[in-house]
Amino acid sequence: MSKIQRILVPVDFSETSKKALEYAYFIANRFDAKLDVLHVWRPSEYAGDAMVVLTRSEPELTLSTVLRNHADQQLSVFLQGVPHSKQLLESGEPAQVIAKVAGEGGYDLVIMGTHGRTGLSHVMMGSVAEKVVRMAPCPVLTYRTPEKK
Repeated sequence: MSKIQRILVPVDFSETSKKALEYAYFIANRFDAKLDVLHVWRPSEYAGDAMVVLTRSEPELTLSTVLRNHADQQLSVFLQGVPHSKQLLESGEPAQVIAKVAGEGGYDLVIMGTHGRTGLSHVMMGSVAEKVVRMAPCPVLTYRTPEKK
């Protein structure tokens, strides 16, 4: 078994991912590992990159640029006060991108939140965490917060 040196934490800005990030920080401190945070945003499924957004500050921006900038702002706010080595922002299908980044980045561990959906909501929405567990080239630790009743 190799030493845990690099941890990747995918976040979706939910309370569950915030708790997973806090747990990952605890693990990173314990193993003196680097902690990198990844957010995967989805390009609009309804509009192509050729769509132009007009704003007062910048005459022409593509929709993808606007969405990426918004995701970048959200990530920065989400990570305020949380020590981390690197903040990564990628677009695409979350599970595939997370597995790809984990492999290409040489991460030893992925720690991510799972919403613990069951029944119809699980069937309809699927589970990003479940897919990452199957696809990632390294161990994946999932952190689940108890359901609120």
